[in-house]
Amino acid sequence: MFKQAYSKLPLKAKILLPLLLVFMSIWTLGTISFGYFFTQRLEGKLKAETKGVASLVTDTLEREKKLLFLKARWIADSKEVSQLVVQKDKAALLRTLLPLKESLQLDLITIIDTDGGILAQVKQKEIISVKLDNAAMNQAASLGIDYFNVIATQDNTASLLIGLTSVKSTEKILGGVIAGTIIDDEVLTRIRSNAEPHLVKIQNEQVTASTLSSAKSNYWQAPKTKSRPQKVNIAGENYIAYSVAIIGLDNTVSKLVLLNSVASLEKTQQKMWMSITIFSIVVAIIFSFVVFKVITLVTNRIIYLTEATNIIANGDFSTCIDVDGNDEISILAKSFNYMSGQLALLLQKQKEINEELEKNNQTLEHRVESRTLELNEKNTYLEETLQELQRTQAQVIQSEKMSSLGQMVAGVAHEINNPVSFVHGNLEPACEYAQDLIKIIELYQQHYPEPVEEIQEEIEAVELDFLKEDFVKLLDSMQNGTERIKEIVLSLRNFSRLDESEFKQVDIHEGIDSTLLILQNRFKSKPEHPEIAIIKQYSSLPKVDCYAGQLNQVFMNILVNAIDALEDEINKNENINKTFNPQIRVSTELFDNQNIVIRIADNGSGIPPNVQSKLFDPFFTTKEVGKGTGLGLSISYQIIVDKHHGKLSCESSERGTEFIIEIPISQN
Repeated sequence: MFKQAYSKLPLKAKILLPLLLVFMSIWTLGTISFGYFFTQRLEGKLKAETKGVASLVTDTLEREKKLLFLKARWIADSKEVSQLVVQKDKAALLRTLLPLKESLQLDLITIIDTDGGILAQVKQKEIISVKLDNAAMNQAASLGIDYFNVIATQDNTASLLIGLTSVKSTEKILGGVIAGTIIDDEVLTRIRSNAEPHLVKIQNEQVTASTLSSAKSNYWQAPKTKSRPQKVNIAGENYIAYSVAIIGLDNTVSKLVLLNSVASLEKTQQKMWMSITIFSIVVAIIFSFVVFKVITLVTNRIIYLTEATNIIANGDFSTCIDVDGNDEISILAKSFNYMSGQLALLLQKQKEINEELEKNNQTLEHRVESRTLELNEKNTYLEETLQELQRTQAQVIQSEKMSSLGQMVAGVAHEINNPVSFVHGNLEPACEYAQDLIKIIELYQQHYPEPVEEIQEEIEAVELDFLKEDFVKLLDSMQNGTERIKEIVLSLRNFSRLDESEFKQVDIHEGIDSTLLILQNRFKSKPEHPEIAIIKQYSSLPKVDCYAGQLNQVFMNILVNAIDALEDEINKNENINKTFNPQIRVSTELFDNQNIVIRIADNGSGIPPNVQSKLFDPFFTTKEVGKGTGLGLSISYQIIVDKHHGKLSCESSERGTEFIIEIPISQN
């Protein structure tokens, strides 16, 4: 898909697109790498800055610790306090400590003896629940060791920075002074001073003080101590967090977390990415413009070269491409100029040769056309002559066959007619003689009812009563048979009139009946098909001028085709015998008092449309080999159309086929 789309682009786009893609890919990769490096650099710088501030905070915390010890030391070195400790005057100590607490800005002052007992204590109400580690303090107080610790209230709502120092006399250690300051938001603000990071005091994983209010009210995970600065999110804002451990003498650890906001870093990053994006767009536009100009400069020369090439391709070889420079395109232009010059020479020679060839071709074409026309005329004449010869030959052969058949039929009819006439003529007196003999026998039986035994036995043997009755029937049958033979002979004589060369007035119905009589055997019922019914629908017709024998031949051809069609229809489906009633309908009518129309129709399956147009062509047949010559309908067409000046047509459908013969009544 991409290759197809790229292949359809113009040349400028094909060159510019890959360059832009490569440039933008390299530029984007470089920009992202630079931005990532710059961001990491800024973030690293911020982390280093946070770590540096942590050192300052630690130093400030150490100063706060030393200041706390100095205040405790000042109280411990007071002679009044030393005396009251020796005296264990708790009330006096309490009165002494109250003003000191306010003047020294302490939140806790406790005086203990060497046994750890509290002699006097003043403290803020926020740290009432603070419990001091008496064992550690007693040990430190008895040994005269300075003690430092950070402790929290029971509910971890506040933490306290405490320092212990010993109260000494010249001879021994009398007890200790514990001075404490609450580590609250104000203290952290003082420790933070002007530093950028916020400070958060965490005791027992709970925030006790913070310069950032959102650090108290939102949950967040502080980094572990001794770990690198890392980014945390508090209330939707990012900070660089770094944890500093505050370790007491008893190894108790609390955290002081520095939170350096990255908002300025993120703003710087946004500005940087915005600047990089704008710069990238400007550079891309400049690069695209420069590349486009360069590509346009190159492609314009190629386009000019292409246009000149198209002009040359269209046949105008007078065009000469301007050559400017000595680069590859200029070399190509020189090659095109040389090629166009050579093509012009070649085409000029080709034109001269073509003109000569055209002259020769015109002469040759004229000769070929003349010769072809002459040959076509001869071929047409030969084809027509051949067709006419074939038709004439077929007609002559058929005429000779029918003439011979007619002569033979006439001879046979004559030979049959003579003995049949004798038999038919003798049958009438024979019938009279038989009637006379029967009367004599009846009279004899009437007058001699009881003949002799020998005569009686003979009467019974010959069945005289049956003989009298059947003998008359035999004579009648013989008479009917001879009459039938006479009719057939007459039909044969009528049908055999093929050699008559003159028109004669003939009864058309007589010719049709003669033909039907000759074909009667094919109409009869047979094991393979039922009887073919003949339906005659004759109108009153005058006698017609015609060649009677030839017209009978037409009737014979059409009727035989109808019988064959019905037999084929029956043979196609054996079950059709039960429901199919084959029939041939022959009708005649008078048309406009000048012509007669004969219709011969069957109720077969009809003739296919592609065959109907070829029915009257010579030698065309759809019958099996040996059953048809293809001349019957062709000769019939010539007899009706050529010799009788009539019409022969065929109408066929799925319900059957009908041949229509129309001939004039008079041939004058």
